[in-house]
Amino acid sequence: MNSFNLRPNEHRSPETPREALLRLMGLADASPEQEFDEIVELATAICAKPLGAMTLLTETENYTKATVGLPAARVPVKESVCRYTVLQDHVMMVEDTHADHRFDEHGAMIHSEGGIRFYAGMPLTTADGTHVGALCVMDTAPSTLTTQQMRALEVLGKQISSRLQLRERAAAVAQMSHDLERTHAMFDTILANVPVEIYLKDSKGRILFYNQKLADRFKVSSDEWIGKTSYDLWNKQTADEIALEDEYVLRTGKLHESFVDIPEPNGTVSYWRSMKVACLIPPDEKLLACCSVDMTEHMARERRLQEIQDELEEANRKLNSLALTDSLTGLWNRRAFDAQLETSIMGAQRNKRPMALMLLDVDDFKHVNDRFGHLYGDQILRHFAAILNRVKRAADVACRFGGEEFAILLPDTTMDGAQRLAQRIIAALHAYPWENGTVTASLGLAMCSHTCSSDELVDFADSALYRAKREGKDRMVCHGCEI
Repeated sequence: MNSFNLRPNEHRSPETPREALLRLMGLADASPEQEFDEIVELATAICAKPLGAMTLLTETENYTKATVGLPAARVPVKESVCRYTVLQDHVMMVEDTHADHRFDEHGAMIHSEGGIRFYAGMPLTTADGTHVGALCVMDTAPSTLTTQQMRALEVLGKQISSRLQLRERAAAVAQMSHDLERTHAMFDTILANVPVEIYLKDSKGRILFYNQKLADRFKVSSDEWIGKTSYDLWNKQTADEIALEDEYVLRTGKLHESFVDIPEPNGTVSYWRSMKVACLIPPDEKLLACCSVDMTEHMARERRLQEIQDELEEANRKLNSLALTDSLTGLWNRRAFDAQLETSIMGAQRNKRPMALMLLDVDDFKHVNDRFGHLYGDQILRHFAAILNRVKRAADVACRFGGEEFAILLPDTTMDGAQRLAQRIIAALHAYPWENGTVTASLGLAMCSHTCSSDELVDFADSALYRAKREGKDRMVCHGCEI
């Protein structure tokens, strides 16, 4: 048995769940309701008492929901007689409140002329056994109830409890329905807006559902394909392949991933990556859920990247045949780099792909060269070149630009990617075990726009490099932004 566990003169902090429970049942206020009024009227008639009430208790007050012979009222819990009833599981009867010390401090309600002298109440109970109030009958003179009247009060109290529990269940069902509708709306929104195409089939291959993305892709209405199979939509060869996959997934229950060529209404062919999984719907129905992603544009980009890669490799072969290599560092020389820069800028602008240029200058190289000799200076340049080769990507092109200045061409690279590479180079220089103190470098970055020439791109990177030198060296600066 759960109760409010109220005690005389005991201070309790508010318990929000109790008020929430009364609100859930529509009993948060004292507005009269006929079904409760009639039960209270019946209780007072059966028990032959002039006063009766249905009371409800919150954390701080006791209020009447229905009354006979009494005005509707709200009183503090500490002045409520019913607070003792909710501690019981059965009818509580007090034949004379003046003879019961529990009511010594209850003031006018008990001790004034016409105050309550007799009280009998049955606790009102929710579905989980929580006592939330009482059905009570009262008199202004000491009295008692017969066994039959006690039983009647108990039964009528249980009737009210049953109505409260019915309201509680109805409110819970309404909340569940609301939550379900909200969940459905949320998933409908997700399914309608995710950039993938989703559909559901039964075990016979008939389409039960598909999202708006799929409908838009094939220019069909939201129900045009419902009930159709792959044989209704595609040629026999494609439909056979789909049917075999569907049968495998339904039979094994395993997730299946595949790439499918789908003929389009305009005569072209699209390429799809599909993932299928079986769903068991009780008691024994099997459905097939599929999520498909259109890979057509991705594969076109992959082919174009491969073409660009082939072009770069061909260009590299031609450059190698000219032996355009710096003899000291093994990197490309300035002549080779200039030719590659022109080719790469044209390719980036034609294909609308990002490209970056990085210029690097060894800090204080002349001072080191003068102090430790030209042989040590050459050794620094060779190690510097080796670090660049180790840190850069295979597709990046590094060269010795002249003297202690180097350059890296970064095809298909955003400014974020170029900055990350610059940070790795700076970190690698600091980590290298130089013989005579750490060697640092200043770096200038520039992005290739859709209109800039090779000279302009070099000037932008050189301007950023000069700024890095001016601001203290051993850092990177990008043209047009703060690093």
